[in-house]
This record gives sequence, structure tokens and C-alpha cells, in this order.
Amino acid sequence: MRLKAFMAGIMILSFMGCAVPTAKEPVRPKEPPRLLKEEFPFPLVDDLDKVSLYSAIEKGLASLAEKKSADPSAPPSPHRSPPGTSAAFLTPGETFRTLVLLREILLNTSDECELGKKVREKFIFSEGPAEGSPKPILLTGYFEPVFDGSLRSMGEYQYPLYRPPDDLIKIEQRSSEKQMIRLEDGQAVPYYSRRQIDTEGILQGRRLELAWLKDPWERFVLHVQGSGKIRLPSGEILSVGFAASNGRPYRSIGRYLVEQGFLEQKGLSLRLVKEFLRQNPERMEEIFNINERYIFFLPVQSEDGPRGALGVSLTAGRSIATDHSIFSPGALAYLISREPNFDETGKIVGWKTLRRFVLNQDTGAAIKGPYRVDLFFGTGEKAGLAAGEMREEGRIYLLRAK
Repeated sequence: MRLKAFMAGIMILSFMGCAVPTAKEPVRPKEPPRLLKEEFPFPLVDDLDKVSLYSAIEKGLASLAEKKSADPSAPPSPHRSPPGTSAAFLTPGETFRTLVLLREILLNTSDECELGKKVREKFIFSEGPAEGSPKPILLTGYFEPVFDGSLRSMGEYQYPLYRPPDDLIKIEQRSSEKQMIRLEDGQAVPYYSRRQIDTEGILQGRRLELAWLKDPWERFVLHVQGSGKIRLPSGEILSVGFAASNGRPYRSIGRYLVEQGFLEQKGLSLRLVKEFLRQNPERMEEIFNINERYIFFLPVQSEDGPRGALGVSLTAGRSIATDHSIFSPGALAYLISREPNFDETGKIVGWKTLRRFVLNQDTGAAIKGPYRVDLFFGTGEKAGLAAGEMREEGRIYLLRAK
């Protein structure tokens, strides 16, 4: 009921009271990360609709409700912060309290100037969780692809997606990391690589196929994104999501193509990688196998978006993926960067300022360290275009209710 009332109220609220300033590159602070409090140096504007923010908050609160501490008002405990991070690392209870406060402000504020003022008054900001002089993050994008596929191998549908194999064993380690192995002659060995699975066909004949795609590039993209929708010949949509990996290290094929001199680092994008592989199909399988990490899928319920690491559906433009050993899971943040503008043909015609509140609701094998953030752009081709072009510097500020 609160969400319905909020959505109805949004239709009559005006958030045009503050003009968005001309986009400028954030100034790099020279001092170590600090609590910024009221002196947050940038205008607190938000370039997305408030309904999407409210929806992301509600999903985040649902996830955190079972995890928050018995005393959500307890102060942060620095000894719980992972090595190399600051005391800005929040408990689930602190994150829960922060989201509740922002939800209350959204429900009771009808002007963007007033919204920014209240957020400055009631929240503490910190730039990044890393110790030492903060530097810009690398902001990339991801999306939920939609591809044609079939539930059985036929015609052009010859590239399978696999369910988790029954010989894939997960071992929990003291470092909280997981190792995926199989047993061979009673000994633990690394699980099969991408080359062994796709090129050598080591899993064929085990009835593990979940669906078949008609394009090896599309299968690889689905592995990198971790979830997607498959449009069956009947018109039915099968949603699939990450179920497990082979535990092998992730390696970017885009970075590999740059290292080999096939592509330039400047302007590197998913589109350019795709174009290179389409022009060099004889090298496609070899290049895919550079990334040994392999993803296994299961059918999922996905009415309003794929599920992230917190178990809630992601919100386009609002959900981010980070390294959860550094950034607090579920945390509220303020993101500053830029994103591409496209014309009707899908060609980039410019870049626009990106300034918005986001929630840390996902993670990923390639998103490691304090300076990597991945923004979820949504579902389908347009989202894929934007996500594929994102490789921008930016700033991220964590928020905590006072």
C-alpha cells in the first residue's frame, strides 16, 4: 500500500526545483577517505525516477530484514572490517536503518532541493572503503540478455547451457572463499575448464542440458552476465539464472584482445569485442577458452528482473555489483559518473551525467577490489548496448544514517 501511495504521489510531485549543474569531472581528493558529513562536495541530484529508487529500497529491506543485528542502532565495529577497508563497512542492521531513513524521506519530500537538504542533514558520507588516498572507480555495466533458444537440440540450436553437474563439489575454505572441485581416483582436482566442457564435450551424454542456443557468442555473453531470458520457438520465455561455476579464474577476453594487439584499450567495449569475433570466427573458440570460468544455470522465476547476490530482483539503474568483502552488502551509495546517449540506430551520439542513489545488491567474479563497480542496466537489447559501452571513471560515496 505504501508503494502504491508513493507511486501515485510521484505523479504530482515536482523535482525540478534545482537545476542540474553542468557535468564536471569530480575533483580527486588528496587526503585519505574521511567522513564527509554536511560538506559533501557535489549537488545531491538524482537522474532517475524516484519510483525505481523506492522499489530498490523495498527489495533491499526485505533481504536485510532477516540479517540485521538485534540492535540496529549499534555503532560500527572497526574490528569487523576486512583488511584494507575503513570503518565505513556497515553491519546489516546499520544498512537496514539507513534504507529505512531514506525511504521515510522519499515518502515525505516533494521537492528535489528539499530531498538533497534532508539527506545531507541525516546521513554521513564516506568516499570508498579503501584506506589511503581515494582514486576514481572503474564503472562498468551489465544486463540481462534475451536470446532465442530451444529446449532440445535441433537445427541451428546446437550450443547447450548446462545445469550444475552432480560431480561438482563445493569446498568452503577458512578465508570464506569457495573452491569447486571434482574427485578423480579419490583425489580432489580442479573442475573441468571451459575448453574441456565446450571444445572437448566432456559433459555430453549426461543429460545436463537445460537449453540450447544458436550462437556461441550469445552463450558466452550469457555466461558473463550470469542470467538471462531464452525465447523459445513457442514464444514462451525461459528465465535462467546463475546456479554454480566451475571455480576457475575469470579472465576478460576484451583485455586479452588488447594485450594481443587486436583492439585498443581506449574505447574498449562489448560491441568491439563482438565485431572482432564476427570478423574472425575461426578464432572465436580459442578466444572464449582464454576465460576458463564456466557458469551453470537453473530455471528461475524472473517477473521483474534477475536476482542478485542478495536474493532479490535487481532494479535497472539502481542495483550495483561490488566486491562484498569490501563494500557492505545491501549498502546505500551515491554514484557519480557518465553514461552513453544513443540515437534510434543504436549509435552513440554523446554522453550524459550519471548522478544517482544506488544499492549494493550484487557481486561478480570480475568485480574485485575497492575500485570496481558494475551497474545493472536492465533487460534486453537497449540495456545491453548501454552496458556494453560502459567503462568509465567515477566516484562512489557510501551513506550511513546518523
